Amino acid sequence: MKKTYFLFLSLLTLGFFISCDKIEKDNFTDPDASFPWLGKKVLIEDFTGVKCPNCPDASNELKAIEELYPDKVIGIALHAGFFAKPGGVFETDFRTEGGEELAEFFSPESFPIGMVNRQGYPDNVLLNYTDWASNVNEQLLQIPTIELSISESDNRITIEARRLSDGNNNLKLVVCITEDKIIDKQYYYSDLIEDYEHNHVLRKIVNGTWGTNVDLSTSSKPFPFDYTLESDWVRSNCNVIAFVYDSSNKEILQVEKVHLTE
Repeated sequence: MKKTYFLFLSLLTLGFFISCDKIEKDNFTDPDASFPWLGKKVLIEDFTGVKCPNCPDASNELKAIEELYPDKVIGIALHAGFFAKPGGVFETDFRTEGGEELAEFFSPESFPIGMVNRQGYPDNVLLNYTDWASNVNEQLLQIPTIELSISESDNRITIEARRLSDGNNNLKLVVCITEDKIIDKQYYYSDLIEDYEHNHVLRKIVNGTWGTNVDLSTSSKPFPFDYTLESDWVRSNCNVIAFVYDSSNKEILQVEKVHLTE
């Protein structure tokens, strides 16, 4: 297994030097494992709001990064704070208890702004969206320390997790539901867009804002969670996102996503 990881890092690093703009699709998946790929994935959390006039620029950047690194970068849009508060023509409330708690904890002072794997806490965790891509590029070159996979059936999510290397066990697992393709209003500079497409919208944190304590070893462990979707959410547009982070410094060590189907 160690040889596999060294091979993975060497090839990925070579790809980086050949082209700084793109990491090509790979075949590093272990055929004997249920985990989707052996590399590290990256979570971008975007603090946003429907009244934020330049927040669509950050959303567009997130989409561009996802397209540059398909299946390796995962986004969550956290509608929170003043810019997300309904009022006037804005009737839909995209805020969540978890999103508000995260905004209160990480204290963004201007929107849009975000976090890339929550790295750099506490002083440098919040990044302008123009800095997201370079941080993603650096983190994708790191050897992963944890693997995750997600399965879903009959309103039950099961997360399989295991360690790939030794380390502390100050670990927590968070499971979220997000929704894409929500058509609703959004300010974009001086314009009110009536039919703006909102993506990555956090709908619910299934097991609480700060998640569940997990003690991982090199053997896979299942973590089951029951969930429900609200009646106005479109299931075929929803996703399950799970990530493990180090509670001592808040850094996300691995993240995974699956799309829900009918």
